[in-house]
Amino acid sequence: MASATELWPTQPPSFSTHQHATPSLPSVPSTKYHDEVEVDLAIHLAKLCRKSLVELDSHLPGFKPSHPFTADEIVSLPLDKHRIDDTLHELPRRRSARHNLAVAISSCLYPVHQGSLTAIIRYEEDRVRLRAWAALQRRYDMLKATIRNGHTARGLSSGAAPGVQAPVWASRITSQGVWDPAKHPISLEGVPAIPMPVEIAHEADLVPFLNHLRGGGTSKLNGDEKGFELDDGRGEPYYGVKGAEFRKGVVYEDGRMDLCKMVVGPDHIGKLMDSLRPNEFVRHFLLGNNIIGPVGAHEIANFIHDLPGRIDTWYLAGNCIDGPSFNILVDAMIESDAITNIWLKRNPLGSHASEDVYRLITGVRNLRTLDLDQTQLGDRGVSDLFNRLAGHEMPEGGKLPLKHIYLNGNGISNEGAQAIGKFLVSPHCGLTSIYMSSNPMGDSGANALAQALPKASYLTRLLLQSIGVSTKGAVALCKAATGHPALEVLDLGQAYATHDLGQAYNYIEDGAVTAIQDLVSAESHLSYLNFGHMAVTPPAINLISEAVLKSPSLVYFAAYPILPDPALKAATFRPAVDTTFANPAEPTRPQILMSKAVQEHLSANVKTRYGEETSYSQFMEEDRRWLVSDKTDVRKIDSVYRNRDAGLARRRLLTLVKNWEDGDETLDRVMAAHAPTCSLRRR
Repeated sequence: MASATELWPTQPPSFSTHQHATPSLPSVPSTKYHDEVEVDLAIHLAKLCRKSLVELDSHLPGFKPSHPFTADEIVSLPLDKHRIDDTLHELPRRRSARHNLAVAISSCLYPVHQGSLTAIIRYEEDRVRLRAWAALQRRYDMLKATIRNGHTARGLSSGAAPGVQAPVWASRITSQGVWDPAKHPISLEGVPAIPMPVEIAHEADLVPFLNHLRGGGTSKLNGDEKGFELDDGRGEPYYGVKGAEFRKGVVYEDGRMDLCKMVVGPDHIGKLMDSLRPNEFVRHFLLGNNIIGPVGAHEIANFIHDLPGRIDTWYLAGNCIDGPSFNILVDAMIESDAITNIWLKRNPLGSHASEDVYRLITGVRNLRTLDLDQTQLGDRGVSDLFNRLAGHEMPEGGKLPLKHIYLNGNGISNEGAQAIGKFLVSPHCGLTSIYMSSNPMGDSGANALAQALPKASYLTRLLLQSIGVSTKGAVALCKAATGHPALEVLDLGQAYATHDLGQAYNYIEDGAVTAIQDLVSAESHLSYLNFGHMAVTPPAINLISEAVLKSPSLVYFAAYPILPDPALKAATFRPAVDTTFANPAEPTRPQILMSKAVQEHLSANVKTRYGEETSYSQFMEEDRRWLVSDKTDVRKIDSVYRNRDAGLARRRLLTLVKNWEDGDETLDRVMAAHAPTCSLRRR
């Protein structure tokens, strides 16, 4: 009798002989089928069948292979989470040339006495169910790919309609429709703070750079070092900032030390910090995606305790810094007057870190920029943080130094948005830039911000991509921003990572057109307005564009329809002329003329603002970046390593791996690591 863990055929047919040993099995009467069977294959398939049958009954109870599924029913099934091995689609049938393999599998699954047909009959019933599941899974994958590529299929209510110029965006946004949290729930704990997959560097690759730092090295080489001039002496691409580059590590002439994605890990972070102690040149510490973990946080904290006036910029994104180790970092950072900006993206701080973030904001005396993107603060943590900040007491007329805060991907919903609104209207708030994209705020969260926006007269940037807002929330925000005395940047578009992060698209329809027209037409400083892909038709975009043509301040405007033009005639073919069908996605002549007029108007505004010598392409390459971001602090974290990889990825010369492989224990090792002990090392 086979056990639950060991499957062996009790009465197999004639099996082929292989190099590996097989158990002695009784012979069976010969049949008209002569296929030879591998014992291991039969056992493997039997195990797959048993496992898949359990999962089928657990996750798809009541599944009927004969049920006629519609396309919409198929894409609504949870087949992205519950998968079957595609091998089971080709399970052998009882009446086929692979009869003997079918018998072998059935005897593994259902051991019975010799001569009984019960096992093969039950196997056939299960085979039909498993094959149907695999076939349904294949169809599901095809339909999902159809939607992902911006197309539609018969019976599929989603997908882009003919004539839409951005079918992929259109299909995804229209598939979602107005965001419904009940149908598309999004975690209020935030996007998981997981660094990009990397491997910890070998010490030998880091030694030349560490020796350079230890010797007080700057952006210039001493001649006997194993380094070279950055980009053959041309310096940092685009900016021309000179630097000394090693196999792993760069020092720029403006004081940046760049080890982004070079991965010192917990193994080498102590050596790095020791090498920096005698170096008075480095002012900006760039260590993105180096997975240094709690050990690294302790090493950096010790460095700041000993040398609080040394480092201005701490770029620590993707370093596995958790709540307890962050607490130690904060204890050190609040002692420093030198620190002006801290970048903590993709570190799992958690909601309980809100008190320490509050201490950081109120305690670091010159902190201008704080990056908390994707740190798992969650709606609860953000709410607690900003309620604390709103209640913070300061001398009359005093303001906190913080100017720019990044809160993207933190699970912020209505509660968090209300708390942020409370802080915005408090007398000691000096925030000028808030980045809150990829949060499940919806209309309620948008309304909470809209109520505070008119009173936040110092706010210049508000970015709210992919927050699940609909027409109602967008109208509230546009009305609140109309005539704002300081607001220059308003972004209600779609984040590129919306799909990957499992967030909700903004779904803004024709009902918002009037409010947008009023926003653009009002006298204000509005310079950058982005709606991205909107659930409107081309005529609606034309109405907004007419208002844009009258704006003296706008230098950037983006809005694209994802619905087809209702007035667009069907494409026809005239045999006498022998022409090809017109591409329905091509813009009409009126659309082309309007787009050209808008472009010329924006170009004229760019010249007025930045000088006659500035072309629109130059603005898009450089100045637009500093319209959306603060140049003083963001420029300090530019990394040739990050920029090189991004450039290669854009040219499709490099695939950026996003997910760690199953079974990779690197992150577990990083979080469990302990610092090496040495009596000669400080603290």
